Amino acid sequence: MMCTTSKEAWDVLQLTHEGTNAAKESKIKNLITQFETITMLETECFDNFYARLSDIVNTSFNLSESIPDARVVKKILRSLPKRFIPKVTVLNTLGNLNRLKLEELVGDLQTYEIDLFPDTVNPKDRGITLKAQSKKKKVSFCESKSENESDFDMALLAKNFKKFLQFSK
Repeated sequence: MMCTTSKEAWDVLQLTHEGTNAAKESKIKNLITQFETITMLETECFDNFYARLSDIVNTSFNLSESIPDARVVKKILRSLPKRFIPKVTVLNTLGNLNRLKLEELVGDLQTYEIDLFPDTVNPKDRGITLKAQSKKKKVSFCESKSENESDFDMALLAKNFKKFLQFSK
């Protein structure tokens, strides 16, 4: 409110959101380290991995440090778990990875995972439901919540249900 020109206001907003140059450089270095070390877990679905990677790429772009799509494509192919080896081999033998578009790669990998593991459920489509337990536990590569988070969700659901019952009386 104390700024008299739009340039002053812009500088204040930029400093508030990005920090000083030293802080910005530190954030960029941290993001580059995260980008270099990120890998897809064996139990993780591709969509969750790509969301984590996109967050790093987008945050670095917001800090004026753009990561080229060709580098992201190569990083994805290096970071995939063993179950994607056949697909990665095909992509490597088909052509030049520098010309492969990021969107095409993401679509190919999503299709491959759906075809290979059709029983996996997209975490966005899941809601909170009560599940019957069986003796066999089905392993899904697309589980987005850990057991502790699921227990917490159930406890929260039970607590809210109790409040609802008390309120309705």
